[in-house]
Amino acid sequence: MSDRSYSENRRTLLKTVGVALGAVGGAGQVATADRAERRRSGFEAWTGVRLGPNRTGATDDRGPTPFPATDWRTDLEGSMYDVEPVVAGETVYLAVTSDNGPGEQEGYVGAYDGRTGDRRWKRSDLPATKTPSLGDGTLYVVTRDYETSGAEEAGVYALDARSGDIEWTRLQQPHCTTPVVADDRVYLANERGAFALDPDTGDTVWHAEDVGGIAERAEGALSYADGTVFFSDGTALDADTGSVEWEVDDDAILGNNVAGDERVYFVRTDYVDGDDDEVRVEARSMADGRVEWTHDEMNERDGRLALADGRLFLLDSSDDSSVVKALDADTGTVTWTRTTSGKLRSDPTVADGTVYVGGWYAPTSADRESRALVDASSASTGRRKWAYLLDSDGLATSPENPPAAGTPAVVDGRLYIATYPGESTLDYRYVRYSNFHALRSADRRPGEECRPPADPPGDDRCPAVEACIDAMPDLDSCGLEPGDAIELDASCSAGRELGYEWDTDGDGRYDEFGSCVRVTVPDCGSVTVRLGVTDARGRTDATAVTIPSE
Repeated sequence: MSDRSYSENRRTLLKTVGVALGAVGGAGQVATADRAERRRSGFEAWTGVRLGPNRTGATDDRGPTPFPATDWRTDLEGSMYDVEPVVAGETVYLAVTSDNGPGEQEGYVGAYDGRTGDRRWKRSDLPATKTPSLGDGTLYVVTRDYETSGAEEAGVYALDARSGDIEWTRLQQPHCTTPVVADDRVYLANERGAFALDPDTGDTVWHAEDVGGIAERAEGALSYADGTVFFSDGTALDADTGSVEWEVDDDAILGNNVAGDERVYFVRTDYVDGDDDEVRVEARSMADGRVEWTHDEMNERDGRLALADGRLFLLDSSDDSSVVKALDADTGTVTWTRTTSGKLRSDPTVADGTVYVGGWYAPTSADRESRALVDASSASTGRRKWAYLLDSDGLATSPENPPAAGTPAVVDGRLYIATYPGESTLDYRYVRYSNFHALRSADRRPGEECRPPADPPGDDRCPAVEACIDAMPDLDSCGLEPGDAIELDASCSAGRELGYEWDTDGDGRYDEFGSCVRVTVPDCGSVTVRLGVTDARGRTDATAVTIPSE
């Protein structure tokens, strides 16, 4: 079923006004310095599925900190189900399915201003596509795999990232994987095997027949690291020549994979053999493919993983529960688990020590409606930092299937995420009722209407609240002089979903908000800076430090 008419008048971007950022004074100066450093370090980009070639789903960039607020949102006029946003600097690229009726799989790719949501260009003469990959000013997109798709339009499209103009195509090639862009090559696989393409022309650099293992539910099933491309069928190819470095010899379909920490981590399911309840994680040596450890204490979900700071993160969900897990990447042992209050279904994204997962919250009381949910937890402990209900007021949503949030992309303090009608079994609803949200950083906790209840009870669900301040440089330093800048960081404070308030001038009134502030050494005497923290239940604690002059 298809219905284009519903969206003819839904072309107005909805801009919401949230809590203003601390963009002035000391806090703003710290944020500006952080952004400049990230630009020098090469961050501020989400270039494809699970961030980029390694498919780690992890970045050193920050997400909304310490709390989120909605910046802008829009009706997609289509669906991004199982498709991630691509972000470079202040541009967001969206690949949208606009028609998924029988025999009609149409879509578009658009570029948007990440700060305002204003559209820069839109390429609408495309079939429905998967998540693009961005490399050196070009977007590489492949068509989705529908049995009724026109074979003449299926394949690879290279688009100029600035204008959306088509640079080259390789068509009549259905069932392509999402591409990896690395080493000045575009790597992908289809029914004919694995390919390396010239990124400027689309010409074949090398072709390895009968390699790639295209699996129905392994859309992003290749990754890249250290000159090797890893495929879902357990084959590792030399990225330069296409020669086989190693291969698994058990006719396996290993599925989605992550390359990093000298290993390739596969989410393996036996659905090809008719048993889709058998799901496990396999860690294989990047050098020779041997199994180093397995983790099989999982439910039926076979989504993608995230890898950061020596931990592997996954969502272990079923119809009854959603559990976020962290595994030791070296051994596979569980380092923490957390049962959440919402129904989480997306792949996890890790940014600067925080794990973000999308889903929805279905309240038990009739006075609250089901809403899309973004959940943020500590990557080191699993403790919930915040959970945020997306506001879909004024956007088209399904009355039968309330919205659910997909996999987030995180860049430069912002989080970009699409929604879809949760648990719907009707394809047309995904096109009719999907939307897109951009979240930014905010200093104050969202109102109660934007927060789900606390997690289910557990041993560590209500930690004590304790205020803590770290100073850089150390306040005992003998080298401090009047006018020197001191950075004060409250991230060491204990508690769940903390809000931070600072009295930076010693007058007894809070004048700054957020986890970090900057103060200066006074010309004479000293100044006492006071920190107050408040958790999600209203419990408080306070502490103070004294900034001396010489």
